[in-house]
Amino acid sequence: MPLVVPVLRLFMVCLNVYETFKTLKPPQPSTRRGGQPSVRALNQRKRDLKGCLAVWVVWCCYAAYERTFDRVVAIFIPFYSEIKSVFLLFLLLTRAKGAEPLFLHVLRPLIKPYAVVVDPTLEVTRDIGDFLFALLQVPLDYMLSLCWSPSWHTGELDAALGESSSSTHISSLNSAS
Repeated sequence: MPLVVPVLRLFMVCLNVYETFKTLKPPQPSTRRGGQPSVRALNQRKRDLKGCLAVWVVWCCYAAYERTFDRVVAIFIPFYSEIKSVFLLFLLLTRAKGAEPLFLHVLRPLIKPYAVVVDPTLEVTRDIGDFLFALLQVPLDYMLSLCWSPSWHTGELDAALGESSSSTHISSLNSAS
């Protein structure tokens, strides 16, 4: 069983990515509507997007649970690896039809009471991340030029201090040793 769960996990992610790729592709244009997709195709795409999003939300919650509590729970529950394998097979075989009820009846009631707190927190976190990203885009040379004078590159610093001050400093170092 140690090999089955990682293989199922990898297959699940690859299948999710492929299904998302197919779902995000725009529907075929209809000849009857002047090149616009039909209403039926748009509704089907909307249902597919909803199912795809439910699969990703369930998968992310499972991955977060597994990363956080997996080793502790595995100690207390016998055949835990087999249970995880059955759950992953369930998600693989049923796809959106199995993930949507899990999302609607299990995850959504757990998350909904905290939406009032989580939404503003995520918005502030996003703003801070955007600011830090913009700050990192400023070139390092430009920042260094603001902090220090470029005179240390050209030797103008020695000329500004004068040769006598630098030579007396060097001679005092030689006499001290």
